[in-house]
Amino acid sequence: MDGTPAAWDVRLERVTERHHLSTFGLRVRFLVLGPLLLSLGACSARQSNQSPAGSPDSGPNYDPSRISVPFLVDDQFIPSGCMGDCITNVVIDNDCPSRSSDDAQGECHHFLFTKKTGPDALGWAGVLWQTNERNWGSEPGRAVMPGATGMHFYAAGKAGGEALNILVGGMVPMDTGTECDAGASCSSGSCDTGACTAAHHDTLNVLAPIQLNADFSKVDLPFAANSYGSEVLSGFGWTAQMPSGTQTIEFYVDDLRWE
Repeated sequence: MDGTPAAWDVRLERVTERHHLSTFGLRVRFLVLGPLLLSLGACSARQSNQSPAGSPDSGPNYDPSRISVPFLVDDQFIPSGCMGDCITNVVIDNDCPSRSSDDAQGECHHFLFTKKTGPDALGWAGVLWQTNERNWGSEPGRAVMPGATGMHFYAAGKAGGEALNILVGGMVPMDTGTECDAGASCSSGSCDTGACTAAHHDTLNVLAPIQLNADFSKVDLPFAANSYGSEVLSGFGWTAQMPSGTQTIEFYVDDLRWE
């Protein structure tokens, strides 16, 4: 994928052991991670489970309007943002053969990306964790307290060797000022005097390519000098390019945490 930073410090530690989307039809365009222009569609996914007492973002001082650090991504974001061929060709569920570890929290997510054929096939797919279903910038993002310097998660491929690009933030609507007839065609949800109004957007913009093992591996992803500013619209995400001669890409991600 173009625009990949040259020196992201991504570390994988091998460990032992190792959702279907309904479409709303909204299609908007965003600049995600540098010059790459993506055509995105919104899709639904069920809400994540609340984390148990003692998890990173629980406790007597927890303010749901301002997220303390550390926190579990699945407590604040849902994997509902479909990209590329995802709308018709990606199944998302929680059917993981096991958790990444005995103390894993949040949800374990299973993804099955099946190759799309036909003239409208794009050859790639992806999913963003959004604050709410179909929030491509029409609603505010999550306010995260200062202090998060990165995130970690665990990932495993069905066969091993699967290549992904991991995204954190990067949701930047590109349709401000473009011609519109109604708010439904704008990422902001608002059409004023025939033009799309400005939408909420991420300032954090992280992209890291990884290759999966057949067993769960820990991925540590630092934010480096990136700032997440006053709001975060996408707390995690991934894209995958379907290799030539491959029919499916299947993998699992678990225990997603900002720290």
